[in-house]
Amino acid sequence: MKIRALNILISVLIAALFLWLAFRNIDFSELWNQILTVSYYWLPFFVIAMTLSHFFRAERWRLLMPSNHQKINRSTLFAGVMLGYVVNNIVPRLGEISRPVYVAKKGNISAGNLVGTIVAERLFDLFIMLFLMVVTMFLLVTDTTQLQQIFGIENWTYLHYAMIPLIFALLLLAVWVFYKLILLIDEKIEFQNPVLSKIVSSGLSFGEGMISLKKVKNWPLFLLLTSAIWGGYIIMTYLPFFMMNMQQVFGLNLLDAVVLTVVSSIGVSVPTPAAIGSYHLFVQQALWLLYEVPLTKALTYATVAHAVNVLFVFIIGPIALWWDKYSTLS
Repeated sequence: MKIRALNILISVLIAALFLWLAFRNIDFSELWNQILTVSYYWLPFFVIAMTLSHFFRAERWRLLMPSNHQKINRSTLFAGVMLGYVVNNIVPRLGEISRPVYVAKKGNISAGNLVGTIVAERLFDLFIMLFLMVVTMFLLVTDTTQLQQIFGIENWTYLHYAMIPLIFALLLLAVWVFYKLILLIDEKIEFQNPVLSKIVSSGLSFGEGMISLKKVKNWPLFLLLTSAIWGGYIIMTYLPFFMMNMQQVFGLNLLDAVVLTVVSSIGVSVPTPAAIGSYHLFVQQALWLLYEVPLTKALTYATVAHAVNVLFVFIIGPIALWWDKYSTLS
């Protein structure tokens, strides 16, 4: 409990630091006036894109589960995904546990295995994010120096960049080694102690989940759903351009939304509650440095887009949980 409280305190302090960096040169009266002039006709389309993106994530998750678990209700999977987002908005990363635990309890299946599939899912999404970063740097951004400034890596050498795929490869190796080790222990040692036997069994189930990417049977569908998930994120980045006519005034288009999605995904990965502060700063700096959007207008975009996203997660999440309870009881 003390460790969790310390983690929450650290995440709040990190969020406060990022918020200070984002708001330190901002005239708050000007920011408020711009927020009051925001148009919201794009909002229904944003909610549809967000809901579908999370629904596709639930469907892709199904493909990572063992064959005997893939018939679990869609309402349960979607409710689990939304619960994860709700919890992550309160306590960073705790949603990665609450999601599989909820679905495991509803489906009467192994929670350890589902937690392992979340690890596999995050590793795959990390690969997609790295791929999009490469595409962004070499095809979508004319001045990579500005992008490096946003991430604070302008002093990086080629050695630093070479470390990224190496670290990713080491993560995959660690997953494989863990699974093989726990498999070897299970095969070679027969535990008389029920507690140790349970630990090994849980570890084996967790390991099976972590290597679930290796066992995906329908890769075309898996990749299609992945494209739909990230496509939803891009649309969710693009639609708020219309709240301040940024597509007309600054010429922002769908490809620019791809760049901003990549930048914001880095901000979201920072362990702060609901990505508060980190999202605001990264998006603000990207709009300012890459597209010459004034700092206050850029922060208005970040503030409103972030608030809308968090708000509807807290609205759709409980509705999804209620619907799952209703549909599985009827």
